[in-house]
Amino acid sequence: MRIEVAVMMQVHVPEDTDLEDLSLEIDEEGLRFVSKGQVVADASQIEDYYIDDIESEEDDWDDEDDWEEEEEEEEDER
Repeated sequence: MRIEVAVMMQVHVPEDTDLEDLSLEIDEEGLRFVSKGQVVADASQIEDYYIDDIESEEDDWDDEDDWEEEEEEEEDER
């Protein structure tokens, strides 16, 4: 089953971090917060987190369109 999950996190980043440019990268090496091409935080700087929302294919969303639209929006933001 494929699900869509919204996770809220409290993360410590340096004071001078450009929050407008902040992105989250997740891959086989781990989780990183990146701003201006520099890693500003990793999983060790996450103070707290919780699952805010979960949707499944049964919740009547078109999985292919939703995922593709989100990826396109993220690319446009960069």
